[in-house]
This record gives sequence, structure tokens and C-alpha cells, in this order.
Amino acid sequence: MDPKELGYSEYPLNSNGILRARTTMQVRSWHIQRKQKTLKALTRELDTVQYPGLYILFDKTKVYVGEAEHFPTRLSQHLNEPDDKIRDWSEALIISDGRPITQSIFNNKAVRLVLEAYLTKLFRANKYNVVSSARTPKLDQSQQHIVNILLPELNFFLAKKGTITRFLEESGQEQVYLDELIELFKKKRISIQKWGEKEATFEGKKVFIRPGSKKPKGWQITIRGRKAGSFIDCARRGDGYLLVPRDGVLFIPLAAIKKFIPESAFDLDTVDIFIGFTDEKVTLAYSKGILDVTQFRLLL
Repeated sequence: MDPKELGYSEYPLNSNGILRARTTMQVRSWHIQRKQKTLKALTRELDTVQYPGLYILFDKTKVYVGEAEHFPTRLSQHLNEPDDKIRDWSEALIISDGRPITQSIFNNKAVRLVLEAYLTKLFRANKYNVVSSARTPKLDQSQQHIVNILLPELNFFLAKKGTITRFLEESGQEQVYLDELIELFKKKRISIQKWGEKEATFEGKKVFIRPGSKKPKGWQITIRGRKAGSFIDCARRGDGYLLVPRDGVLFIPLAAIKKFIPESAFDLDTVDIFIGFTDEKVTLAYSKGILDVTQFRLLL
């Protein structure tokens, strides 16, 4: 779907505190404050028919993304018995197509779970503190078709709502975030002594965490530093690892980078390398040279 084909409408806040919005295709939304009066009004409006969809709970510092077979019931649970992760939520954005479950494009739980996982990644990419977790089930061809239809529309809608300002990268190149990374290394039985935003220590070895910046040549990663234990120092000695939290998560030994990059390059203040992703392989480029680093993916 070309987003240019979509339109967006938002209606005035009504007397019950419900703000509605919609696209010209599938998406309908209800934006509500955390009030019993508002939720009761929404429940009365939808009667007893099941309406499936997605919802996002917001508080000042956190976001919780969920899916539901009947979102009024689920929101009532969050209101009366709030989850400890988002106990102080103040508003909710509900996303559906406004159709009952027998007709809704959101009627399949596997589809909702995949969309929930996508929104979790999307809000993290927009620097929200997402406190919910998500799983991604396998989809059949018809389910995947529905997801493919809805994803660009959800991007368009949330951008129009002013909720997001950036979109996820191409499939497979989205950034993998801290909680997922920690879980991955636990499964790999790799011991973690220290974990920071840009550096970590695994099994006594220094790890440099760099998601990279998108450039025409690929994801740019700058190796820099002069002190002992800096990125350049460790790369020159081939001691430690570069962790690129994208596309299967790359865990590249600095020894491999040391062999590839000329020794003289490490005399510079900075060394720029570029990670490139294709369907077949992952490459690391420096100057005019290219190194295949596909073997260093942790997830295939």
C-alpha cells in the first residue's frame, strides 16, 4: 500500500472524553483518558459485541503495548486491576477497524500478536520506555498478507497522531534492544559481567555495542579512542568483540577486524567501517575492501 493513497481524519473530543480518529482504509482509533466514565461510555457504545484490536497505554515515562479479542474488557481490567509494569497509566490509544470480531481484519490472534510485536519495536525505536513484552508467532500466507496490508497503514496513522516520528528499518535490520539482547546471550550461555549502553563485558572480554548510523554505504560504525581499552586500542590488538544489534545480531571478534583493516589505519583518530545487509549475507566494508561477516550472526 502506498501511504500517499491514505487519508486521515480526527474528530473533536466528545462529551464522554473519547477522541476518535481514522484513516480512509482500515484503521479506526479511540483515544481515551483513564476514567471510569469514559470507559463505561465506550463499553455502552460497543454493546456486548466483541471488538478485537490493539491498544497502547501511556504514562509519563512508560508505554505498554497489548492486543485483545475485546478491547473494552481488556481496558477495564487494566483500569481496575492494573499491571504492575504500567500501574500509573493515564491514557490509552485503541486501534481496530471498527468491525465486530466476525468481520474484523484483526480477528486472528496470531496476526494481532505479530502487530503487537511490531508496535513494541516501533515505540522502542522512537525512544519510548516500553515495559510490555511480545512474541512473534509464525504466520501462514493469508495471515502474513493481512500483516503486510496493515503495517504501512499503522505507520502512517501513528505518525499522523503525532505518536511516532521515525519508522523501523527494512525487515531484519531493525535494532534489537537491551532486554532482547540479554535474553539472547543467556540462551547462548554467554556470561555477562557488565552491560552498559555502549560497552559491556562478556566472559572477561570487552564488547563494544554499536547499532550504527544509516548511510548510503551501509550502517556506519566509527572506531575511535586513544586510551588503553578504547575501541581503537582493542581493535588494534584484536581483543574483544563488536556487537551490532541488527539483523540476527552480529557478534564480530575484533580479531577478525584486526586481520582485515591495515595496521596503519589504527593510527588515525577514527576508523569508519560499514555494515551491509543483503538477503544472502552480511558484509563489513572498509575503504575499498569487503569482508563477509555472515558467520558472526547469532540468529539466522
